[in-house]
Amino acid sequence: MDQGLDAAQLLAELKKQDEWAKAIIFDEDLNVITHKNCAASKEELAPYLKAYDVRDNTIGAGFVLLGENYEVHRWHPPLIYGRRGDADVGEGISLARGISKKHNGKRVYLLITYELPIVSARAVPQQINFYNQYIGELEKFDIKQQ
Repeated sequence: MDQGLDAAQLLAELKKQDEWAKAIIFDEDLNVITHKNCAASKEELAPYLKAYDVRDNTIGAGFVLLGENYEVHRWHPPLIYGRRGDADVGEGISLARGISKKHNGKRVYLLITYELPIVSARAVPQQINFYNQYIGELEKFDIKQQ
């Protein structure tokens, strides 16, 4: 029988990710499974569900999290990421989407932020590993169809 994702275990694992400033795990129905320093509302999370629909729309609109705007400069499904700030002070953001058999086969999203000196080259591989180890399997995309 499907036990679902264990929110307490996921939170414990998120807390170990000390290079991530914020993180939130939510599903395709906007149910927040758990978060670390990131109590975003369903209204704020809703646009992330459409982030994979049209590249130009996502890059043009960027991301908003906890009232902060982030420019999106990389759209490589199942990963979409960007940043806010400048070369001295900044925060990156990365969204990952996949399917979780542990969560009734639903799409589950992992959104993280990371502050300089941590950059996407470090944080995004951590995010991929975290997703695959604790949540499910990142989706496969045919970019030609996007």
